[in-house]
Amino acid sequence: MSTLFIHGSADLYGSAKILLQIVKVCVREKKKALVILPHKGSLVKELEELGVEVFVINIGVLRRRYFTPWGIIGRVFLWVFSSYKIVQLIKKYNVSKIYISSLTVFIGPFLKWLTGRQLIMHLHEIVERPVILKFFLIKFLEKADQVIAVSAATKSFWMRQSKKIQIHLLYNGIPTENFRKSSNLSHSDFPFTLKITDNAVLIAMIGRIQPWKGQMYFLDILKFLYKDINAEKHKVFAVIIGDAYPGYEYHEEELKRAIEQYDLSDTVFYLGYRKDIPEVLASIDLLVLPSISLDPLPTVVLEAMAASKPVLATFQGGAVEMIKDNITGVFIPVGDARKAADILKNLVFDEGKMKVLGINGFNRVNEYFSLEAFEKNWLKLFLTF
Repeated sequence: MSTLFIHGSADLYGSAKILLQIVKVCVREKKKALVILPHKGSLVKELEELGVEVFVINIGVLRRRYFTPWGIIGRVFLWVFSSYKIVQLIKKYNVSKIYISSLTVFIGPFLKWLTGRQLIMHLHEIVERPVILKFFLIKFLEKADQVIAVSAATKSFWMRQSKKIQIHLLYNGIPTENFRKSSNLSHSDFPFTLKITDNAVLIAMIGRIQPWKGQMYFLDILKFLYKDINAEKHKVFAVIIGDAYPGYEYHEEELKRAIEQYDLSDTVFYLGYRKDIPEVLASIDLLVLPSISLDPLPTVVLEAMAASKPVLATFQGGAVEMIKDNITGVFIPVGDARKAADILKNLVFDEGKMKVLGINGFNRVNEYFSLEAFEKNWLKLFLTF
């Protein structure tokens, strides 16, 4: 019997990294896994190197730009067409479980209805708006046989929407050894060297380029920060890492224009998508997570903690469960760039505190968010489904 995994993208951001870890467990435990992705990407190569069969099928991933009459009609056509192809795969490979790893994949309940197979949903998203989308997602989750959430915030949000939804909590885990190894890099091995010549502080914001992730809020914070510091005396640089979903590249262009309009081009650098995140984190001093909407359980926070880097994050979503304020990181408010900049300024010039926060973060991620604990708990859940 096989398990069919369906994901809404083929990148290597947070939820895709978790899917990759899950499939590795299946391979290790000799459980047959098939994966469907909507397009080619970095994840395809990683899965194929494990010996896993990957099928690239346009499954009609639902994103905000399709919320038009013609957009929905196009999605429905793709759902019907892709479901026909997927049903053939389910029969051919004797699939017993359909594992949907993204709420952008809408065809799960339809596939369950067509095949009678068990449907498992792994929630990496909190969707507050648009209301009509949230309504359909609730109905979607009510059809699932089992639902897993990555954080208590995610679990609580969706269970408040419907009494019919029962959810298991499973925190993500990461391979901390990758980040531990990178922490020993010399300056000459860093992917960028802004901080070397000037003995500067280097701040990073890493994540998908999309409005709710808070890249624009990050620029607002930096604008206040640079007004308050003596640029000749204190060298502070920032890098923004990540790209947009295919078809949403205009978000990247907006970000680049904003950097220029804010007159930050000499101190803030947009670097796009990077594969070398462990090395990137080794070369920075501080990670900022400025999400302006509920962020379920941002994997990059765990990665920064594994690299012994302090994290400055907005006080909402899964970050509240990951970070201990003033112990492993520091919280900032949402929507108050002036206050957030003051908090950031106090932290970046306190080298001793940043070091202590980084050490505490490293200890916390190894105790509560280790890959070993995640794999053990996921396998226990999976075998009971």
